[in-house]
Amino acid sequence: MYNVHMKRVTASDARKNWFRLLDEVAAGATVVIERAGRRILLKREVDVELETPDYSLVIRVPDVSGGDRWGWLWKGEEGDVTLEGTE
Repeated sequence: MYNVHMKRVTASDARKNWFRLLDEVAAGATVVIERAGRRILLKREVDVELETPDYSLVIRVPDVSGGDRWGWLWKGEEGDVTLEGTE
């Protein structure tokens, strides 16, 4: 069980101090805004560091960094695919 301290404010107080509340949330605080018996949770989105997938096992070409200079060419009914523009 986690006991998390959340700042609670009314909607009127949130309106009066909106930018201060945004600064607090940006710094990591969680704020609950209460209006008409309902609670609205205001919290910063979790920072997610996404890794670039490794496509080396899927795409095999001589020079990946030159991808803007080469392409795949489909020929014929058999579905022959050749790499062109790598000269």
